[in-house]
Amino acid sequence: MDPPYYILFSTQPANSSSLGHPTIQYHYADDSPLALLPQHTDEHVLLLEYDQTSLMPTVTSTSRTLAVTGIKVEEAPGAAVAEDRHNDRMYIIEATTVLAEDSYQENVPQLTLLLLSSNKGK
Repeated sequence: MDPPYYILFSTQPANSSSLGHPTIQYHYADDSPLALLPQHTDEHVLLLEYDQTSLMPTVTSTSRTLAVTGIKVEEAPGAAVAEDRHNDRMYIIEATTVLAEDSYQENVPQLTLLLLSSNKGK
């Protein structure tokens, strides 16, 4: 199966929830690990490791204030009839904000998702 194409994230602080589209960057085994670091202080980086032999990808957070709580995989509505063929599953990464000792951010954080894969081509 092709790598995830339809990816959303859901953040759930104490009293609200929202869905968003992360900025996606592909990172391969031979790429520099420096790309895994946040580019600015308010950016959160989640690492989605996709292995074609595994049923579920794994997701981890590099942030001190955003923790991954799970991942759901569902059929992506309309994906099966799309002209461009992609992985027709929708991956929803569930995360929660973790209160920093001295502050709480009210907005949904900017999120960068790095899709880790050992294969560059299809």
